[in-house]
Amino acid sequence: MKKNKLLLAIIISLIVSACSNSKKVRKTNSVASSPVVATPATPSFSATKSNDGIYPPGQEELSAINIKYPDASLAKLQEGYLIYTQGACIQCHGTVSIYSHDEEQWKNIIDDMAQRAKISDLEKDAVYKYVFSIKSTQGK
Repeated sequence: MKKNKLLLAIIISLIVSACSNSKKVRKTNSVASSPVVATPATPSFSATKSNDGIYPPGQEELSAINIKYPDASLAKLQEGYLIYTQGACIQCHGTVSIYSHDEEQWKNIIDDMAQRAKISDLEKDAVYKYVFSIKSTQGK
């Protein structure tokens, strides 16, 4: 049941995000019965990266994490982002800058917090991969 609610929340968030990013709308032709086709703007995640490393993952983060974790997907990273920013992680505290800890520290933190938050191993894996994808693209 908890997984179904999380999946539903992810789907709704993605739909809302996609709708809010739809900046261009064009009609296919002038016939009244023609459908209106929305052309979503291509998001530029580099322009929306925050100083604390907390931002929605994109292709850059996926490419970076796929080097270490070839099984990672953009959907998995987005799930981790939602858990970190809207789910179990903020039930007890706010978000913490992803840049403030190295990967080994994050592994320990996520292991400890996942147990306290009672999230599944799959959810924990999503948070790992999200955080590590951001760390992988962090400027040196």
